[in-house]
Amino acid sequence: MGRKGSRYSIDEKLHFIGLLKNGRSANSIEREFGIKATTISHWNYLFHHGGIVALKPKHTCKSYTIELKEQVVQEYLAGGISMPQLCDKFEVSNPGVIFQWLSRYTSGKSLVSARRNLAMKNGRKTTQLERIEIAEWVIANDMDYTGATKQYDISYGQVYAWVKKFKQGGPEALVDRRGKAKSDDGHLSANERQSLEIKRLKARLEYVSTENALLKKFAELERSERSHRKYT
Repeated sequence: MGRKGSRYSIDEKLHFIGLLKNGRSANSIEREFGIKATTISHWNYLFHHGGIVALKPKHTCKSYTIELKEQVVQEYLAGGISMPQLCDKFEVSNPGVIFQWLSRYTSGKSLVSARRNLAMKNGRKTTQLERIEIAEWVIANDMDYTGATKQYDISYGQVYAWVKKFKQGGPEALVDRRGKAKSDDGHLSANERQSLEIKRLKARLEYVSTENALLKKFAELERSERSHRKYT
C-alpha cells in the first residue's frame, strides 16, 4: 500500500520521475512500489512544467468555488481532455480531487465542500413525474444537460443521474423509494403518461423548430454570400 503523495520527499519523487525518464512505465512502477500510476504521472507533469518547486507539498488547504468545480466536471464529461490537463488548466492540486468531484456530480450529490459549515444542498425536491419530464426533455434536446439545469432549476448532477437511470430502466427507475412502501412500484396512470408524452413532443418540436430556423438563417447567409461573390 503506497503512501499518500504528499508524504513522499522531493528526492523520492525525483527518483520515480527518473525511472519514467529511463523508460519505465508508470504502471510498472505502481506494481513494484505501490504508488499510484496517476500520481507518478502527475509528478512528472508538474516537474516538466514547473521544476522542483512544483513538487514541493502545499501545506495550505486550497479551496475551490462551486462554479469552478462544475466547470471542471462538465469539461471532463464533454471529453477531449484528461484530468491531469484539467489540473494544469484550472490549477487543481491533483487528479484525485477532480475524480472526487466527478463521483459526487454524477451521483447527484452536492459539490459544496464538506469542510465548510454549510448545509449540503442536493438540489430541490422533485416528483417522479418531474424527473421523467426532465429526462425526456434532455433526450429530446440532444442531451442538453446544461439547458435542463436552467430550464428546471436543478443541479447538473441531478439531471445527469436521472437521465442515466431513465435510459437504463425507464420511468419506473426514477421512483424515489425512500420512506415508501414496497408496493409502490412507480407505474404511471394513462393520464400521466399522456401528459408526459405531450410535453416530450412539445420539447422536441421546439428544439427542431429552433434548429430548422437556424438552418434556414444559415442557408440565407450562404445565398447572400454567394450572390456577393458573384457580383464582385
